Amino acid sequence: MKIPAHLKHKPILQVENYDRMDGQYTDLPEGTDAMGLSIGIAQWNRPGHTDLSAKVWRNVEGKWSRQSEELPLHRVIDLATLVCAAKDYSENGNLPSSDDFPVTRAADNIDLSLHTEIMKKELLKNNDGLHKSLLRLAAELKRLGY
Repeated sequence: MKIPAHLKHKPILQVENYDRMDGQYTDLPEGTDAMGLSIGIAQWNRPGHTDLSAKVWRNVEGKWSRQSEELPLHRVIDLATLVCAAKDYSENGNLPSSDDFPVTRAADNIDLSLHTEIMKKELLKNNDGLHKSLLRLAAELKRLGY
Protein backbone atom coordinates (compact mmCIF):
# COMPACT_ATOMS: atom_id res chain seq x y z
CA MET A 1 0.00 0.00 0.00
CA LYS A 2 1.27 3.46 -0.86
CA ILE A 3 2.31 5.56 2.14
CA PRO A 4 0.74 9.03 2.15
CA ALA A 5 3.03 12.04 1.87
CA HIS A 6 0.34 14.68 2.47
CA LEU A 7 -0.04 14.09 6.23
CA LYS A 8 1.98 15.74 9.01
CA HIS A 9 4.72 13.06 9.11
CA LYS A 10 6.72 13.57 5.91
CA PRO A 11 8.30 10.26 4.75
CA ILE A 12 11.83 10.33 3.40
CA LEU A 13 12.62 6.59 3.33
CA GLN A 14 9.86 4.02 3.40
CA VAL A 15 8.94 0.37 3.30
CA GLU A 16 5.62 0.03 1.50
CA ASN A 17 3.57 -3.17 1.62
CA TYR A 18 4.94 -3.94 5.09
CA ASP A 19 1.83 -6.07 5.64
CA ARG A 20 3.60 -8.75 3.56
CA MET A 21 6.49 -8.98 6.05
CA ASP A 22 4.96 -8.02 9.43
CA GLY A 23 6.26 -11.01 11.40
CA GLN A 24 3.66 -13.38 12.78
CA TYR A 25 0.83 -11.03 11.76
CA THR A 26 1.45 -11.76 8.07
CA ASP A 27 0.02 -15.27 8.42
CA LEU A 28 -3.14 -14.34 10.35
CA PRO A 29 -6.39 -14.77 8.42
CA GLU A 30 -7.33 -11.14 9.14
CA GLY A 31 -3.81 -10.01 8.24
CA THR A 32 -2.29 -6.88 9.75
CA ASP A 33 -3.15 -3.20 9.74
CA ALA A 34 0.55 -2.18 9.59
CA MET A 35 0.87 -1.26 5.92
CA GLY A 36 4.15 0.63 5.90
CA LEU A 37 7.17 1.91 7.77
CA SER A 38 8.91 5.20 7.22
CA ILE A 39 11.60 7.51 8.47
CA GLY A 40 10.77 11.13 7.90
CA ILE A 41 10.27 14.58 9.32
CA ALA A 42 8.42 14.20 12.62
CA GLN A 43 4.85 15.42 12.85
CA TRP A 44 5.51 17.10 16.21
CA ASN A 45 8.00 19.60 14.74
CA ARG A 46 7.43 23.30 15.10
CA PRO A 47 8.60 25.70 12.40
CA GLY A 48 12.37 25.62 12.10
CA HIS A 49 12.72 22.19 13.75
CA THR A 50 13.78 19.14 11.80
CA ASP A 51 13.51 16.15 14.17
CA LEU A 52 13.30 12.78 12.44
CA SER A 53 10.97 10.00 13.48
CA ALA A 54 10.16 6.43 12.53
CA LYS A 55 6.51 5.68 11.86
CA VAL A 56 4.39 2.55 11.54
CA TRP A 57 1.57 3.38 9.13
CA ARG A 58 -1.63 1.57 10.13
CA ASN A 59 -4.63 1.39 7.82
CA VAL A 60 -8.03 0.19 9.05
CA GLU A 61 -10.97 -0.23 6.69
CA GLY A 62 -9.28 1.87 4.01
CA LYS A 63 -8.45 4.80 6.30
CA TRP A 64 -5.12 5.83 7.80
CA SER A 65 -5.43 5.17 11.52
CA ARG A 66 -4.76 7.71 14.27
CA GLN A 67 -3.18 4.75 16.05
CA SER A 68 -0.23 4.88 13.67
CA GLU A 69 2.84 5.11 15.90
CA GLU A 70 5.63 7.65 15.50
CA LEU A 71 8.84 7.42 17.57
CA PRO A 72 12.16 9.26 17.71
CA LEU A 73 14.85 7.15 16.00
CA HIS A 74 16.91 6.46 19.14
CA ARG A 75 13.82 4.99 20.84
CA VAL A 76 13.28 2.58 17.94
CA ILE A 77 16.86 1.32 18.36
CA ASP A 78 16.47 1.15 22.15
CA LEU A 79 13.32 -0.95 21.70
CA ALA A 80 15.25 -3.29 19.38
CA THR A 81 17.91 -3.55 22.09
CA LEU A 82 15.21 -4.41 24.64
CA VAL A 83 13.84 -7.13 22.32
CA CYS A 84 17.36 -8.63 22.16
CA ALA A 85 17.57 -8.52 25.95
CA ALA A 86 14.16 -10.21 26.23
CA LYS A 87 15.26 -12.99 23.87
CA ASP A 88 18.48 -13.57 25.82
CA TYR A 89 16.63 -13.54 29.14
CA SER A 90 13.97 -15.94 27.84
CA GLU A 91 16.46 -18.35 26.29
CA ASN A 92 19.39 -18.14 28.73
CA GLY A 93 18.20 -16.32 31.87
CA ASN A 94 20.66 -13.48 31.24
CA LEU A 95 19.95 -9.79 31.62
CA PRO A 96 22.42 -7.27 30.19
CA SER A 97 24.56 -5.59 32.81
CA SER A 98 25.07 -2.22 31.17
CA ASP A 99 25.08 0.97 33.21
CA ASP A 100 23.90 3.03 30.25
CA PHE A 101 20.92 0.73 29.46
CA PRO A 102 19.85 -1.01 32.69
CA VAL A 103 17.30 -3.74 31.93
CA THR A 104 15.57 -5.10 35.02
CA ARG A 105 12.70 -7.37 35.84
CA ALA A 106 9.44 -5.50 36.55
CA ALA A 107 9.38 -6.35 40.27
CA ASP A 108 6.11 -4.44 40.89
CA ASN A 109 4.21 -6.68 38.46
CA ILE A 110 2.33 -9.03 40.81
CA ASP A 111 1.93 -11.55 37.96
CA LEU A 112 5.59 -11.36 36.92
CA SER A 113 6.20 -15.13 36.99
CA LEU A 114 3.15 -15.83 34.85
CA HIS A 115 3.93 -12.98 32.46
CA THR A 116 7.55 -14.09 32.17
CA GLU A 117 6.38 -17.55 31.12
CA ILE A 118 3.99 -16.00 28.60
CA MET A 119 6.85 -13.88 27.21
CA LYS A 120 9.08 -16.95 26.87
CA LYS A 121 6.31 -18.88 25.12
CA GLU A 122 5.47 -16.01 22.73
CA LEU A 123 9.12 -15.30 21.87
CA LEU A 124 9.62 -18.99 21.12
CA LYS A 125 6.41 -19.16 19.06
CA ASN A 126 7.39 -16.07 17.05
CA ASN A 127 11.08 -16.93 16.81
CA ASP A 128 11.09 -17.30 13.00
CA GLY A 129 9.72 -13.80 12.38
CA LEU A 130 11.98 -12.27 15.02
CA HIS A 131 14.94 -14.16 13.57
CA LYS A 132 14.31 -12.69 10.10
CA SER A 133 14.01 -9.17 11.52
CA LEU A 134 17.13 -9.54 13.67
CA LEU A 135 19.12 -10.91 10.72
CA ARG A 136 18.07 -7.86 8.68
CA LEU A 137 19.17 -5.59 11.52
CA ALA A 138 22.47 -7.45 11.97
CA ALA A 139 23.21 -7.24 8.23
CA GLU A 140 22.58 -3.47 8.21
CA LEU A 141 24.71 -2.95 11.33
CA LYS A 142 27.52 -4.97 9.76
CA ARG A 143 27.21 -3.02 6.51
CA LEU A 144 27.53 0.20 8.52
CA GLY A 145 30.65 -1.12 10.24
CA TYR A 146 29.18 -1.90 13.68
